[in-house]
Amino acid sequence: MNGKGSAPRPMPNREKFESNFDAIFRNKEKKPKDKAQMMRDMRERRKTEGLTELTIWVTPEQEKQVMELLGK
Repeated sequence: MNGKGSAPRPMPNREKFESNFDAIFRNKEKKPKDKAQMMRDMRERRKTEGLTELTIWVTPEQEKQVMELLGK
């Protein structure tokens, strides 16, 4: 009589099974990037996108003209 039984299925290569299992289910703890690395990445991304920062000092009248020019 064939029953369900509690014996595990035979495995031809136990080591390969364990290494595959670890590769799939291993807890991959990633350290968050530190602030300096995040800033370097952000500057590099902005550089590749061609973005530049512009800081200017203007009078109130010039500010109105700049805002009109920018459409704000």
